[in-house]
Amino acid sequence: MFRSIGSLAIYVTDLERAKKFYTEILGFKMRADLGPTLCFLASESGDIDIYLEGGHKPSSVDNNTTRLSFFLHPEKSAADTFNALKNAGVKLLQSQPEPVGDDTYCFQFSDPDGNIIEVAGSL
Repeated sequence: MFRSIGSLAIYVTDLERAKKFYTEILGFKMRADLGPTLCFLASESGDIDIYLEGGHKPSSVDNNTTRLSFFLHPEKSAADTFNALKNAGVKLLQSQPEPVGDDTYCFQFSDPDGNIIEVAGSL
């Protein structure tokens, strides 16, 4: 029925704060700024599109609630990406990347609204 994901929609409270986080810290590029509550971002490679929509009420998001999350595959190792995010002051949900098998390590972090993002890659 489906063959790929078109865009990831991320609903946030403060669009300007989210744009700054996703562009300055995570390295996404502005693809289209559509006013005070909407924008589209793209990864450097162009393989990931994000639709950000601001003006939403925050909800409780933690590792004990149901949620939709997505995995990002880093350009560098999981450890290098973990350390870069830590140095940027991003809220990390583990103390280090955790092994999940086949030389793959994962960790989670959250954006300013608490949306949980996961990273999977080699150490």
